[in-house]
Amino acid sequence: MRTKALLLTAAVGAVGIASSMAQAVYSVNIVGYVNKTLPSGLSMVANQLNATPNNRVTTLIPTPTGALSVSKFVPATGNFVSATFDTDAGWDDPTSMVLNPGQGAFVDNPNPPMPVTFVGEVQLNSTVNIHSGLDIYSSVLPQAGDLNAIGFPAIPSGQQMALFKFNGTAFSNFSYDEEAGGWQPAIPTVAIGESFFIDNGANPTLPWTRNFTVGP
Repeated sequence: MRTKALLLTAAVGAVGIASSMAQAVYSVNIVGYVNKTLPSGLSMVANQLNATPNNRVTTLIPTPTGALSVSKFVPATGNFVSATFDTDAGWDDPTSMVLNPGQGAFVDNPNPPMPVTFVGEVQLNSTVNIHSGLDIYSSVLPQAGDLNAIGFPAIPSGQQMALFKFNGTAFSNFSYDEEAGGWQPAIPTVAIGESFFIDNGANPTLPWTRNFTVGP
């Protein structure tokens, strides 16, 4: 019940800075891994590599070292679907949950901080559609920095947007208002492997497109 209550609060938005730590290393063929530590309790996590054979949660974290719950927001209903891992029974994943690069979810870790490793291919060309209303997003690429550094799209003139970051207990609320000078109280920054809520209101879909070329 505690988890569900916090998740519902998350969906509405409240007033964090992610405390989890991550590191990305790439091989020359753009296949690599991201080491991330899941803190105790709730955190917002992103998968930023395309795994083989798929990006199901059960593929991304096949054998957690302890009990774990992953909850993904469903904008159409305003609720969450969950996959849970039990050290005795294994994964219970009734919706075959997928976390593709650009998406995110809540992870509830009732254990001490838990290291996990995401392995896969870097997606060099991508478009994440930031639709109207509320949803969870992340950078497709494992990059840290402010929104400009991770290639977040320019918000069209006259439109507003809200972004919510979770710190394990509460949210920090960022709002974009062109007339107020942009992002308030400051431009949000994110860590590798971190996801966040965006409320795009009634605005049209905003494409978040990134394209990279490797080689000479």
